[in-house]
Amino acid sequence: MSLKNIKSAPRARGAQVAAGAAVLALGLTACGGANSGDESAVELNVASWATPDSVSERMAEWWYDEIEQRSDGQITFNIAAADSLCSASEIPECVRDGRADVGQTITDYSSQLFPQATISSIPFLNPNSEAVTLAVYELSTEHDGAAQLWEENDLHPIAHVPPGRMLLGGQDDLSSIDELEGLRLRMSGQYAQQAVDAAGANSVTLTAPETYEGLERGVADAAGFPLDGTVAYQLKDILPEWTDPGIGTYTTIGMWMNAGVYSDLSEEHRAVVDEVTEEYNGEHAQRIYDEVTLEQCDELLETIGDLKQWDEADTQRWNDELGDTLERQWVEDAESNGLEDAEGYLTTYKEKLASYEGEVREDPTVVCAERS
Repeated sequence: MSLKNIKSAPRARGAQVAAGAAVLALGLTACGGANSGDESAVELNVASWATPDSVSERMAEWWYDEIEQRSDGQITFNIAAADSLCSASEIPECVRDGRADVGQTITDYSSQLFPQATISSIPFLNPNSEAVTLAVYELSTEHDGAAQLWEENDLHPIAHVPPGRMLLGGQDDLSSIDELEGLRLRMSGQYAQQAVDAAGANSVTLTAPETYEGLERGVADAAGFPLDGTVAYQLKDILPEWTDPGIGTYTTIGMWMNAGVYSDLSEEHRAVVDEVTEEYNGEHAQRIYDEVTLEQCDELLETIGDLKQWDEADTQRWNDELGDTLERQWVEDAESNGLEDAEGYLTTYKEKLASYEGEVREDPTVVCAERS
């Protein structure tokens, strides 16, 4: 993969578009230059779950800014405030039906559409976020079944970036699989949920914004979240003990463009989008994710003191008890959701992860735990 190391300061952006303005802007989707008078200009509406200053927002901002700059302002973006144009769980459908041209949200909110990316939810398979991003991106075109499914779903993939390794947070130290027995544990990622259920816990389904209140009300005793969530949703303030059990990644932050909108772009505009997207997946999404995560690490450690890690033997015991059950379940689910040759996809995915060893950066969550 040929990647350019281009660094640019984010351009100043005004307040996010309010809901009413975003709806009115739909009439301008992929239309030429309402403001500039340039018929070749394109204005794209974005539905995003990203809250201000979150890792999702900061990663996506790089993609928007680079496309606007490299297209000399001919491609611009109307970014709706989170949950205004479409709810977080509805965003993929909004992009498919044309209410939005570009969308960003958690993949598992519409997991049936993205078996290519839900592979990141299989516990113990995906230890490194950067490796997952690269593998899913490359397979979106290299694997015939994946490429066909993107076409059938009327979506053009931009990226799938894990929000981090799964951490477990509770009132008491959760230092081994034995302490999960009977625990009501908020989890995300369909296969990660099955893994904790198999360990004797009871997985509780709460969206990220609902979790703080759910914990206060006693709906859940503990929570599984990436490091970003411990800070972004103030969970560090009510759960004093956090540990990395070695599960690895559990979902991805997906970003997509309406396939028709993408194909209707001029050849020059598609070239800009493709170039920026390649660099985003190859370097910049992970660079920004690392920067934000390590900033959040400082906030977390100031509050809780240290981020613990399970002993490798405890992690391996959980892994051994699961065996290949969830991998086989993923193959079955992926095929039922339209991914042809899911077994071949899984095999190639594993080969790619192995090939990146020693070449990708250490996951920032591991770096944070080692600071403790």
